[in-house]
Amino acid sequence: MPFELTPENAARFSRDASAVVRSYIEAQNSLFKFSFMRALGLKKPDPEKAAAAAAPLLDQVKAMLEEVRELKLDADKPLDAFFMTMRPYLRSLEDAMSYFIALCRKISTAQHDESSRYWKDQYKADLLEHQRKEQEYLKIGVELNERWKALKSAQ
Repeated sequence: MPFELTPENAARFSRDASAVVRSYIEAQNSLFKFSFMRALGLKKPDPEKAAAAAAPLLDQVKAMLEEVRELKLDADKPLDAFFMTMRPYLRSLEDAMSYFIALCRKISTAQHDESSRYWKDQYKADLLEHQRKEQEYLKIGVELNERWKALKSAQ
């Protein structure tokens, strides 16, 4: 059963979505963020751990998307318009997370196979695709924030 469309529920839902995104960024940082230990070769990134951290977050995003899909929305109402923007945001976030998890698996496989040509042949293209998917949900996130600000100023 969908939740009631109230400003309070919208704020709760937004906080929940933000918490998922923060955790997802932490999972990405565990793999991609620069560290001197990694630069010196003293620590290797752990793509399996990053994928394991992202997997339950992906499940949360899927559940949130289902909640939003169940809502009966009217584009003329600001609160409804906010959730109409939340749908593509969650879809693109789901897509980015799925790609990140698949990328982690590719990296893990390549780390365990010394003869792998992945680093030379495919890694850069995969990173560029990952960045494109990230930019997609971030772009929609900007629109979502604008809708939230408009909603708050109308109250």
